[in-house]
Amino acid sequence: MKKTFYLFIYITILLMLSGCAGPGQFAFQKSWAERTLQKLTLREKIGQMMLYGMHMKFMNIENPDWQELKTTIETDGVGGIHIWSGDAGTSLTMLNELQRMSKIPILVDADIEHGMNQRYEAGTDLPPLMAIAATGDLSLAYEAARIKAIEGRAVGIHWNFSPVTDVNNNPANPIINVRSFGEDPDLVGKYAVEYIRGLQDHGMLATVKHFPGHGDTETDSHTSLARIPSDSTRLWDVEIKPFKIAIDAGVDAVMVAHVHAPDLQPNADLPATLSKFWTTNVLKNRLGFKGVVVTDAMGMGGIARNYSKDFGLIYAINAGCDFIIQAHRVTDAIDVVERAVKEGVIAEKRINESALKMLKMKEKIGLHKNRFISMEHTYTFLGKNEFKKSAADIASRALTLVKNNGGVLPLNKIDGELIVLDIYDHPNDHRESTMTKSLKRSKQPIRSFQIDESDSSDFLNSVLNQIPANGTVIVNAFASPQAHKDRIGLPAAENRFLKDMIKKVERLILVSFGNPYLIQDFPDLPVYVCAYKGNKVMQTAAAEAILGNVPINGKLPITIPDIADFGDGIDLQRSPLRVEASNYKPGKMLQWSMPYEVEAQLLELRKILEDAVADSAFPGGVLLAEKSGKIFFHEGVGFHTYAKKRPVLPADLYDLASLTKVVATTAAIMKLFDQKKITINDKVVKYIPEFGTSGAKKTVSIQQLLTHHSGLPADKRYDLEGSSWEDVFKTDLIAEPGIEREYSDIGFLILGEVVKKVSGQNLNEYLKEFVYGPLGMESTVFNPMNPLRRIVPTEIDPDGNLIHGVVHDEKARYFGGNTGHAGLFSTARDLALFGQTLINGGIYGWKRVFREETVKIFTQTVQENGELFGWDQPGGFNPFGIYHSENTFGHTGFTGTSMWIDPENDIIVVLLTNAVHPNRIMKAPNYYDWGQLIHSAAYEAVGVIEQNPNLEWRERWK
Repeated sequence: MKKTFYLFIYITILLMLSGCAGPGQFAFQKSWAERTLQKLTLREKIGQMMLYGMHMKFMNIENPDWQELKTTIETDGVGGIHIWSGDAGTSLTMLNELQRMSKIPILVDADIEHGMNQRYEAGTDLPPLMAIAATGDLSLAYEAARIKAIEGRAVGIHWNFSPVTDVNNNPANPIINVRSFGEDPDLVGKYAVEYIRGLQDHGMLATVKHFPGHGDTETDSHTSLARIPSDSTRLWDVEIKPFKIAIDAGVDAVMVAHVHAPDLQPNADLPATLSKFWTTNVLKNRLGFKGVVVTDAMGMGGIARNYSKDFGLIYAINAGCDFIIQAHRVTDAIDVVERAVKEGVIAEKRINESALKMLKMKEKIGLHKNRFISMEHTYTFLGKNEFKKSAADIASRALTLVKNNGGVLPLNKIDGELIVLDIYDHPNDHRESTMTKSLKRSKQPIRSFQIDESDSSDFLNSVLNQIPANGTVIVNAFASPQAHKDRIGLPAAENRFLKDMIKKVERLILVSFGNPYLIQDFPDLPVYVCAYKGNKVMQTAAAEAILGNVPINGKLPITIPDIADFGDGIDLQRSPLRVEASNYKPGKMLQWSMPYEVEAQLLELRKILEDAVADSAFPGGVLLAEKSGKIFFHEGVGFHTYAKKRPVLPADLYDLASLTKVVATTAAIMKLFDQKKITINDKVVKYIPEFGTSGAKKTVSIQQLLTHHSGLPADKRYDLEGSSWEDVFKTDLIAEPGIEREYSDIGFLILGEVVKKVSGQNLNEYLKEFVYGPLGMESTVFNPMNPLRRIVPTEIDPDGNLIHGVVHDEKARYFGGNTGHAGLFSTARDLALFGQTLINGGIYGWKRVFREETVKIFTQTVQENGELFGWDQPGGFNPFGIYHSENTFGHTGFTGTSMWIDPENDIIVVLLTNAVHPNRIMKAPNYYDWGQLIHSAAYEAVGVIEQNPNLEWRERWK
């Protein structure tokens, strides 16, 4: 009786509670997704299965693309928007506006495999999945995913089409590669689960791809249908296994791939995307997956080349796919599916199932409550320093040292230059890589080259010739999997180039920024480092590791056949590269400055320059004077010719004549000396046997040519018809070598050819590569191609022709204008920059072009014969100033040019004129008189007025 009474009371309470509850509440309450589905039309339900892909860039409201999207959203709606790229600011405004227009919240997705930086520049750049696995730390998969989730949600992205869960067990796979965690299915599964947790715990939906596995194929499904092995046992034990692990862990979505196993599936021709066998029978029924099945892009070659858009769309839905990355315009896709439903080709129940799944995804992450992006959230979390620090840590721990023959790493200390090459597997890319830039910040002297697929074999051979066999070389190889490329190695020409370099150089380090299997093409490599991807975070980490600032402890999550096993990796302790302290200090750089910054008074200097023109010392000229790196005077005066049609401008080019000997030939010899390709005591015959192997000529050295003590005559006519280089080389001596000074054009003609023989390049090519290019001397060149209006002419020849834009010197002109004694054209600014580099000890800013010791040897060390190497010293009635210090060095050119460099007073004076105009008879003595007065006035302008006791005023000024 008592039990009956209590049962009556319990039922009465339940009835009362149910009577108080609203419709659908309490035990029988429907979810938001279910209630919403009931309100949708057929077209709107189909729309929930469709995706609109776009770049988040500004669009005017009249833009046709914006109008199309707006109409689609306001009529049928879209299930999702896929973001290819953009910027945070545009996302913030555009996505909020799109969400505001939409009846149903829009699910925003993106492929974020290696960080939000992949889509938005402001986002964090993260290592690829294989690099994460190389760390051996599962928690880092969670951490990388956490960062992606927080940053993604901060810009309105809810759904990540990641992680790649393919087992990369085929080294020839052209598209998966480092996008996978590795080759072991259990490892891939474990890392995928942590990655999924990292996304989901921070509000982002996760997708595993590319089911049933895209790892063991040699085809890129972006271009054609990929085939996978049809061995059922293997598929279940290897390819499918990590997907099963992820499904059991509660992944939200699975992306099916455009792959097929023709000997296993009932319809051999259908890819998994269109196959009910794979999508429904295997994925949903056998693996028990209840979430959203999403297609890979239906416009990819694996579908588009074999099936029409309509066929692919209908078959994908009937196969069991819920969300379609369709190839149609959204409204066209909805039209196709609506028609198929009405004609009974697709069951409406199938549409309802997929639409409900999509709505449930939106409900799961709370879009039914708040679909908008918070500006504060974006500014707070996107690109956060904490995230960048984590990314850098993962990258550093991922680096894997596979080979280190001869113990090349750690570098410890490098004598001379470090050679760094960036090799790109695509055309038209000569950017200096982040890796190279990072290495240069170490202040270690570095010479770098950039090579890409479009470079000719001649260019590659030229680079190879410039690399010393005894040097240390780092090759940064950028060869990564990329859609539509169908190749993961280097192009054939680059492959041959690298093989030739390996034969030549013993201390060669190859860093693979991408394909870790790259070493298979170069099994003889002495040192090999896997950096897994060429994004900035991996390049920066690799530079730190190569410099020894961090240890290397990564382990391969793959096998490299015949090279290394799964789990291999050489540990390397931290051992920083020792760089000479002097290399840390940047060289002073030129600045145009106000005269008062160096306390300069210019009125007298300017007047003297104008007086020189008025006295016909020259038609016009450019004077540049600088002290302590500050250019206090840089002006042009007069005209190009006495016709007074074109005024001289400060940036005009002049024929330097014999200034070529120091700014070109001596500079090239200094660089070859730096590179240990020559010594100054080498005999000329070592490089030019035709010079003479008997008698005194065989004893002539490079030093004797530089100091004009070779015994060669001052000059000789070689500009006659039929003369050749052989005639130059066979020139007889007029004195014993090393005894007397005879200023000789011939000696420097020969030195220019020595440079060509040793370097494999002519003077112009070699200097552009190693001196002028690095220093930014853009207007210094042989045989200038500049507009004639910038080039000041020289003489009027006996036939009445104006020599303009070609070298004035007859010998240089006869031999092509690119010779060691004359032929260089330049500007006052370029020459001053070169002079400042020498005052700095061979460095300009952070660009070191000469070793400091080399500069001292060539410019400050007086030889036994009292000469410098190449350079002159002021003395006697020096026509170029009386205030030079004892350490001053410089040179002049016959056309009317001069440059004097005074390290003690920290002054450089460059005077460029065409004093040989209209003919060389006009030059003396006026030019020399005024030259002395102009240079002296430049010194006086900055208060340097202590006369050098060894220098005297010319008679005119006494």
